[in-house]
Amino acid sequence: MIAPPSYINFTDTTGTVKKTEDCELSSLPSNGKTRIHKNHNFEKESEYYQSTSLDFNYKVSARISDSTDIDRIIGQSSATGHTIKKTATRTKTRTPSTRSINDLRRTISINQNGDLDEEGECQLSMEVLHQQDDMTYPDGGLKAWSVVLGVLLGLVCCFGLLNTTGAIESYISKNILVDTPSTSISWIFSIFSFITFGLNLVSGILFDLMGARKLCLIGAAMIVGGLFATANSTELYQFILGFGICCGTGCALMMAPLVSVVSHYFKKNRGLALGIAMPGASIGGVIWPLVCRSLYPKIGYVWTIRTLGFIFLGTLVTSCLLVDDRLDKIKEFEKLKNGGIDPNEGKSMWSRIMQGVDFGVLKDNIFMWLVLSLFLNEFSLVLVTTYVPSYALNKGYTESIALIALTVLNASGIMGRYLPSHLSDHFGNFNLMILCSLLMTLSIFIFWLPFGSKEGTFFVFCILYGFGMAGTLALTPLCTSAISKPQDIGKRYGTAYFFVSFGNLFCLPIGMQITKTRAGYNGMVAFCGATCAVSTITLIITRYRLAGFKKISV
Repeated sequence: MIAPPSYINFTDTTGTVKKTEDCELSSLPSNGKTRIHKNHNFEKESEYYQSTSLDFNYKVSARISDSTDIDRIIGQSSATGHTIKKTATRTKTRTPSTRSINDLRRTISINQNGDLDEEGECQLSMEVLHQQDDMTYPDGGLKAWSVVLGVLLGLVCCFGLLNTTGAIESYISKNILVDTPSTSISWIFSIFSFITFGLNLVSGILFDLMGARKLCLIGAAMIVGGLFATANSTELYQFILGFGICCGTGCALMMAPLVSVVSHYFKKNRGLALGIAMPGASIGGVIWPLVCRSLYPKIGYVWTIRTLGFIFLGTLVTSCLLVDDRLDKIKEFEKLKNGGIDPNEGKSMWSRIMQGVDFGVLKDNIFMWLVLSLFLNEFSLVLVTTYVPSYALNKGYTESIALIALTVLNASGIMGRYLPSHLSDHFGNFNLMILCSLLMTLSIFIFWLPFGSKEGTFFVFCILYGFGMAGTLALTPLCTSAISKPQDIGKRYGTAYFFVSFGNLFCLPIGMQITKTRAGYNGMVAFCGATCAVSTITLIITRYRLAGFKKISV
């Protein structure tokens, strides 16, 4: 077991702050207690205890010396789930509340035998209990599950629209922008995907600073307005402005808050909560193509898209009313961590945003391997979700079959988003992420590439790929939060997708350009499979760098 930190600070019975130097910690017998060593870094130790959820207790004897005050240690403890107490007992996992943190000052026991000698020696006895607080992470209750419902409704529209681009692309390329080159049309949806994921960098930071509801309201207004503009578009630039830029920006502003806010309410059951909320993306991907398929021949393109706009309006307003964050609680703990000082006090909004840009992740090897995997995975899935209907039309399927294929692709993602997220609490986020990515790769090379022209096999591919695709999307925030501090989840998720967005910007034009070669659509399919295979390999590397080949759930 990794040893607890050796450098400690405390307040004695008179309220005087004592400092430590040259700490020498005594070790205890191995009967359920840990051996204590010297000169360990507190952050690394706390992260270890947090990631492994250990229950432990120990006593230390230290020589007084030089460091910081007890408030900083209390803050460190509150942020990582450690509480210092006088009596040694094992408890169930709980996180220290504000009350328990205040009690901390009164429960530290300092036993002095007379005055301090020249070296300033004293004996300090304490116990550390690894806890997780029900108040910090409710892990249930009406409020928490209402937020989950709000997130689900929001994702029905945001991710649902993202998964419906194929239904819009196939129609406008065949009926509205008939004389426009297919590569030019692809830029509408590339820009949409690029902005949706690229602006996650900004929306993630704004979420950490401002909260979820304001961003969701602004994003909802832009999505609805963009849909009405798209309905009236007849030229390429109008589609780019209305759908690509306006709808893309709206989805970006909503996506980071919707994905991140669940982590404010759930710790132990985070995988379950996200597993319930994330299928909203696939539900939207099922509903909206069916709406388009049904309404295109009845009321035409313009009123079909307007109808989507009205439905989105009611759904997104409900989502905004239900979604709320707990940033005040997080900021309270951050203030305690910094000795009662607000680190952002007196800073302008711009300086706070720039401070929140987390390009420091470039130095985090594990995180960057994960980002590379997400980049390649998105390259594949954006191509598939956008061009499955066009592929079907190219192979001679009817327009109805083409839209049904997109619906099946998204429908299989409902279980794909729920099941892996639920199992991740038991088998590990990265382990299941690898399996989902592998399933995507095999479905392309075994079913789609050799047998895509056969209708039955084509639908088998849609089912398998859709399940794996949805699983990777649902597990992405879990994998990100697993290697991030709670207060950094939003900006780290946004930073990751900032890099991923550049793949989204170029993947569709590249894929459409490949279809113009001798290989045709089969060349694009092979390209999708290759990027997916490399994504799986990088995920395995990420998992190895995180925990090696140990048979543990990570």
